[in-house]
Amino acid sequence: QLVNHSVPDDVVESMKVNIQQFFQLPAETKKRFAQERGQLEGYGQLFVVSEDQKLDWADMLFLYAQPPERRKTKFWPDQPATFRSTLDRYSGAVKDVSDSLLATMAKNLGLKRETIADKCIRGMQSFRMNYYPPCAQAERVVGLSPHSDANLLTLVLQVNHVQGLQIKRNGSWLPVKPVPGAFIVNIGDMLEVFTNGRYRSIEHRAVVDPKEERLSVAAFHFPDMDAMIGPLKELTAQEDDAYKTLDLESFMKIFFATKLEGKSFLDRMKLN
Repeated sequence: QLVNHSVPDDVVESMKVNIQQFFQLPAETKKRFAQERGQLEGYGQLFVVSEDQKLDWADMLFLYAQPPERRKTKFWPDQPATFRSTLDRYSGAVKDVSDSLLATMAKNLGLKRETIADKCIRGMQSFRMNYYPPCAQAERVVGLSPHSDANLLTLVLQVNHVQGLQIKRNGSWLPVKPVPGAFIVNIGDMLEVFTNGRYRSIEHRAVVDPKEERLSVAAFHFPDMDAMIGPLKELTAQEDDAYKTLDLESFMKIFFATKLEGKSFLDRMKLN
């Protein structure tokens, strides 16, 4: 978890308040920003109805924020009144944190600080704002199915006090207890591929509380749209590539064509 980051406290707190107020709006108001058929962006649910699979028990608001020309403002809520301006400030501040982390991680690998960050100057940033309602039969549902993120870095902000995020380590699920004011930083599949496995993406899930709602917001950071996703040549001069190299569009097509199940997507990217 990351503390002492550069995002001002008032920006973080305003983001929390706006998310809470949005999900408290009447259903008819929220539906003004509903997802369109076949599209991810907007307000909606990701319930999975199956006899042998647990339900994803959550409402969400998914938005593209960076670069600014990708924004579809018809999906950006105008209620509460400060939502759009708050997300705009939060988006820029969190993007700066992600770029700084990528520079530090590159340096830790003996690379120039800009090696990875330079691939993200016009990188895509998206947000998933999550509302997990309480469920009396919590053992029969899951807030978010086990998976690893496709992107480079994800910064997760816990909005209220209810825990629910878990990570998988040595075959066991471990709860993540949020540190107040901190970002939970998840390494994504693209960073594992870029670093030829030196940084490993983390499998995680969200569970539901039987009595209390839980809210969070995840900021996903991607490289530039024209970036090639593959092991960095600076790291593979004296070793074999462990992963394929694909353009970003092809990488994402494979990801979305793969069932959200653990780290199975990366298995399709491995060369051996």
